[in-house]
Amino acid sequence: MTEKKKIVLTAVITAAATFVVTCVGGHYVGKITRYLPNDDEYKNFANKISVIDDYLDKYYLNDYDRNQMLEQAVVGYVDGLDEAYSEYYPAEKFSEYMENVEDSYVGIGVVITLDDDGNIVVLAPFEDSSAYEAGVLPGDIIAEVDGVAYDDMNAAVDHIKGGEEGTTVDINFIRDGEIIEKTIERREISSNSVKSEMLDNNIGYVRISAFNMNESGSEQDTYTEFADEVASLQEQGMEKMIIDLRDNPGGILDVACNIADMILPEGIITYTEYKDGSRQDYNSDANEMDIPMVVLINGNSASASEVLTGALKDYGKATVVGTQSYGKGIVQTVFPFLDGSGLTLTVAKYYSPNGVCIHDVGIEPDIVVEMPEKYDGLYASMIEHEDDVQLQKAIEILE
Repeated sequence: MTEKKKIVLTAVITAAATFVVTCVGGHYVGKITRYLPNDDEYKNFANKISVIDDYLDKYYLNDYDRNQMLEQAVVGYVDGLDEAYSEYYPAEKFSEYMENVEDSYVGIGVVITLDDDGNIVVLAPFEDSSAYEAGVLPGDIIAEVDGVAYDDMNAAVDHIKGGEEGTTVDINFIRDGEIIEKTIERREISSNSVKSEMLDNNIGYVRISAFNMNESGSEQDTYTEFADEVASLQEQGMEKMIIDLRDNPGGILDVACNIADMILPEGIITYTEYKDGSRQDYNSDANEMDIPMVVLINGNSASASEVLTGALKDYGKATVVGTQSYGKGIVQTVFPFLDGSGLTLTVAKYYSPNGVCIHDVGIEPDIVVEMPEKYDGLYASMIEHEDDVQLQKAIEILE
């Protein structure tokens, strides 16, 4: 099983990968107008395609769509990189991809991945989504979608999302060796990626489920939600804060950096390094939050979650509690094409303020707290506060 097959996708979804849309490191990625370099390698390829076209025209029995075949050839070409986060998207899929990194979309609300055996596995359902309400759990294996068994995760995603808001999809899950049948409604997934509440002893609790950009025509994104929730908690007398990033698969790097800027003193939040040796610094200003904090993480805290956690840890602004994070320390850039298609490429590694790249390593908590075995496979938000030993440790630290 290649790393390409292990990519954590937001299927119905927000983006699990940390990336910067169209602009990274000051290099604007504009509309691409050239396709094939003029050298012998590409001439040989073009000649081979031409010969195949001749055979198809003369001998192939059925009708075929040449444009579709060429698009699939490009898909396969980029897939040949065998790298987890670089992918070519034909026009219709690229449009869907960009919709998925906005702050709302229509779907059932799960993050999925492929395990080492090629199973399509639920990493987590989003809170308040139709999948969450239907009882879908982390670790559930998607066996069939509307009676069709898929080994191609993207095809399964397309089917699950292939309906208007209010329609339903029948999904058979495998859980502990048993088939679980569920009919789940497609809905507009709630744009609220931040929730908060005031706990005892003036401890503010803020849960961030993803780092989303704003929806077209809206000024609301995860950063503005976070700022609003923190302001509300401060009005209620918050003196200490818990930031819960458990099961947060990541999202937009700039959004995570904006939240870090709100908390940190003046200095570097993170920096990225590129193939040509250039470096992009993301900095915070002198305004900061000066209250005791704890950050909660687990093995599903990835990407932008790790940017925020790493920065708060390096500055000593928060005690990190939980289990080791996922370990995604690379950045993708989105390249749009004139025909509406697009390409995502891994272009850089990012580093914590202290110069640590956590890719394939993760962040080790300051205080490791394992959840009891009986909660294996449960989303952190599904556990009552009084039974949540990681949250209770955070409260204990702050008290």
